Amino acid sequence: MSKFLGSKALRAVVSASMLAVLAACGGGGGDGDGVGTNVTVSGTAATGKALGPSAAVRLTCANGAVLNGSTDAGGKYTTLETSIAYPCIGAATLGSISYRGVLAKGTSANFTPLTDMMVEVMLAASASGSSTLTLAQFIAKIQSDPVFAASVSSDASMTGYRTAAVAVARAALIAAGNTPAEADAILAAASAVNYEAIGFVVGSALDQVLDNTASVLLTNGVVKASVLTSAKTAGDALPTPSASGTGGTGGTGGSTGGSGST
Repeated sequence: MSKFLGSKALRAVVSASMLAVLAACGGGGGDGDGVGTNVTVSGTAATGKALGPSAAVRLTCANGAVLNGSTDAGGKYTTLETSIAYPCIGAATLGSISYRGVLAKGTSANFTPLTDMMVEVMLAASASGSSTLTLAQFIAKIQSDPVFAASVSSDASMTGYRTAAVAVARAALIAAGNTPAEADAILAAASAVNYEAIGFVVGSALDQVLDNTASVLLTNGVVKASVLTSAKTAGDALPTPSASGTGGTGGTGGSTGGSGST
């Protein structure tokens, strides 16, 4: 037995087995943690109509990588291939209109009023109590604290942020005179999907949600301050993501005051 264990044949078998295990687990980094993941990110920027052409898209990632793109006439954009670590966060901006968005996994990130509200929820949830983080503070924290980066972009956290933003939109629709059933029908296409990442085009069901909520969520294309305040309040009520306690920037005492860029 001892001679066999020391044989070249067994060493070769063991080495092959270890390589197979590493490959199955994504050894050395990959989609599981986003470290060293080479991606080309694409998506849509829209507000019932396309945000474009030439809206500037910029996402900053947990490893410091920056993804840039520009929308076409249909609001579509694609970035160059870049090695990133999740999450990435940023905005699509055209003139006075800027919608924030987030890439928690995968290769698709949208920028819409709903994603802007979702980011507002996320920033508020990312600090304890009634505090919130600015985009710059959030980026500093995901870059300095991998525990926080993993927690804030987990499926459970993202589901909470996504659902809270839809609830804010629902409350705005009801306050504007819609019945709860009517509000639910208007938001149905956004309520069951990851609207911050799912592919869609202008005129689709998700785009119709943006059309039918614009009057209660937007003023001249910009998300209303009152809506963002409600989104912040919703974020305050969510669990604060785990953190290492050694990195990142602390929260501030108030709201971010609307869309921002990185």
